[in-house]
Amino acid sequence: MQSTPRTSHASAKALFAACGVALLALTTPVMAKKSDRNEEVHVDAKTFDGSQQPQGIVIYTNKVVITQGTLKITGDKATVYLNDDNSVKRAVIDGKPATVQQQDEVGNWMHGHASNIDYDNETSVAILTGNAHVDQPNKGTSDGDKLTYNTEDSTMKGESNGTSTIHMTFQPKTQPGAAPAAKPADNTKKP
Repeated sequence: MQSTPRTSHASAKALFAACGVALLALTTPVMAKKSDRNEEVHVDAKTFDGSQQPQGIVIYTNKVVITQGTLKITGDKATVYLNDDNSVKRAVIDGKPATVQQQDEVGNWMHGHASNIDYDNETSVAILTGNAHVDQPNKGTSDGDKLTYNTEDSTMKGESNGTSTIHMTFQPKTQPGAAPAAKPADNTKKP
């Protein structure tokens, strides 16, 4: 039996530590804008059909836009479920694609899109299914068949079916005192 050289253990430990730091950076909670929860929910669409009674269901179609503060969800069709006090409990949005975006407390945005977004307004969880993509510009991106995003604490879970995989890209952490990357020179001539 051969022993593994010591440098391999050190390299493996460094790799695991780097992966752990990268995953921790992606899952570090940054709270969604708390003031959004106190804002009115607005829904715009070309048509709607349903009952705006307690526990009612309203179906909006064609150019659907749902907003609450910085939270914005768009799609082709939205099925909105109301609770006992006639406020929005849940919205299921279908689109090509359906989109969701929200700003967090420190001003960073989350942008997502998928074939279907199931947003639970009471738990602040958005489930994106079908070519799901979430982009957090200061953290990274995630792609998969299904991404579950908590808009309260910016945590996420992902899964893929069949032979496809989850793909994630992590942004490097900016070092204190580091100069921003230089922009390439614009060599195009202007009249």
